[in-house]
Amino acid sequence: MNDKTEESKPLSMKEDDEGSENLSPEKLSMDELVDRTVGTSTGRYVGFLFLMFLVSKSTASMMCYLPVFTGYIPYTDWECSSEQCFSLLQNHTGENNTFYTRDTMCTNKLKADVDFIWTPKRSSYAVDFGIYCGTESQNSNVNSFYFIGGFVGLIGSSTLYEMFGRKKVTLAAGLIAVSATIGMAFAGNIQTLCGLRIMQGLGMLSFVTGHYVWVMEFTPLRLRNLSNTLLSITWPSGTGILIFISYMVTNWRYNIGIIAIISILFYIQLLICPESPRFLVYKDKEEQALKILNKMAKFYNTPPLQSNVLQREVEQKGKSEGLLKQMKDFIIYPVMLRRTLFLMICWFMVSLFYYGLSFGWHKMGKNIMASQGFACISEVVACTTSFALIGATGRKKTQMLVCLGIAICFGIAMIDVPLSSTWHLRQVACLIAIIFIGAEFITVFLYTVELSPTSHRGMILSSCSGVARIGSFLGPYLSLLYNVLDRRIVLAIFAGSAVLAAVGTWFLLEDTTGVEIPETPADLQGVKRLREEDEDI
Repeated sequence: MNDKTEESKPLSMKEDDEGSENLSPEKLSMDELVDRTVGTSTGRYVGFLFLMFLVSKSTASMMCYLPVFTGYIPYTDWECSSEQCFSLLQNHTGENNTFYTRDTMCTNKLKADVDFIWTPKRSSYAVDFGIYCGTESQNSNVNSFYFIGGFVGLIGSSTLYEMFGRKKVTLAAGLIAVSATIGMAFAGNIQTLCGLRIMQGLGMLSFVTGHYVWVMEFTPLRLRNLSNTLLSITWPSGTGILIFISYMVTNWRYNIGIIAIISILFYIQLLICPESPRFLVYKDKEEQALKILNKMAKFYNTPPLQSNVLQREVEQKGKSEGLLKQMKDFIIYPVMLRRTLFLMICWFMVSLFYYGLSFGWHKMGKNIMASQGFACISEVVACTTSFALIGATGRKKTQMLVCLGIAICFGIAMIDVPLSSTWHLRQVACLIAIIFIGAEFITVFLYTVELSPTSHRGMILSSCSGVARIGSFLGPYLSLLYNVLDRRIVLAIFAGSAVLAAVGTWFLLEDTTGVEIPETPADLQGVKRLREEDEDI
């Protein structure tokens, strides 16, 4: 009888010296509540993550890279149709396949449907809308305008996550992104396409930020690295799906339409996912938060939590927070300002690197499918590499190591040595650089979440991601510099920036490995590591 009563007793109930239950439950922080709710079941947590979040996250890379496959310019797939072009072909001393190139077309100012006709195996909006040679920058506009929308969306939504919750804002952002994607499939000109890309970026990048905060607030301390890695793997997974669809579907409009349909299906899982308990507590809704945690406890097969177990200190601090108060806190707590500014620089740098390469593979190799596919594999390796490094060395050392790895790879890429008829040393070095860049993306995302207090997390993450969108916007235009500047100049700038980021990390950031996520800015100073607390106990 007593044994049965003892087994069914809710978690967190204290007992006095005589063995009777104390009516006052043990007070726990949100991190402790989440840790106890999940328990030791890593497998069940991975199942929860897959059922509720992972599938929907893969839509981010699909929408981002749509122009890479639907708007490529087939500079090798065309035939002469005018006397001028045939004359150039007759005077060409090399083989025919060396004649049908971008240089021949653009240097001689050949005009589509006048001097030549396109003969691609798959359609492209670049061909339909007359984008080539002198108008090639319009294609970069389609890529970059996505990040203009992302910047506007992230700045505009920076406080919405704290006002309306992670779930509502994330779902609304996803709806905007899907609506814009559907519109792109029916775009009649490049101007309409650019406008819809702004809307798509506004929705999708706000979606990604809210989605990440939402997930991490369900994640116990010991599983943050695993959760971060699994979420990151969804990016190359989505890219792989896009590559497969683009290979199978030759019509660019159908391609975009299929991605929109897949996104709608993938978002269904988010409808059944509960709101973040941490957010509910922050908004003084403790009963709702505990109700969600106890539903999760049933899934994880852990004991239920008793009411009134949460430390009230966190709730009272969060009630009066608003945009103006949040901004003032950066002055009151300079440590938060220092960390945030440096993290914003890191986000800008890694986004510039990543998208400068991701939208420039067609400049590095002849086969866009193969180049993007190898880059996709590199990103998978980056996810596993970051997981291992973070687990072995911690957040701070990992960020320093991957930044130095980026610098070394870009330094090697400055050496232009042919390895075969289609591959050069610079391509291989840049593919390896993607591994380190991807690892830095994963690390800085996790680092930012762990360094930011709950009361300001949405704002800080949105601000960092917003600055990253500026780097993302500039990234696609870097491929245009390859036509006018020596690649070594661009790569040298990349390498030098990565070295400075590694040095800055050493001096400006603290390691967050094993540290509880702060709830308010006041918790940023004097935070004890969990393992140290255990030793004290």
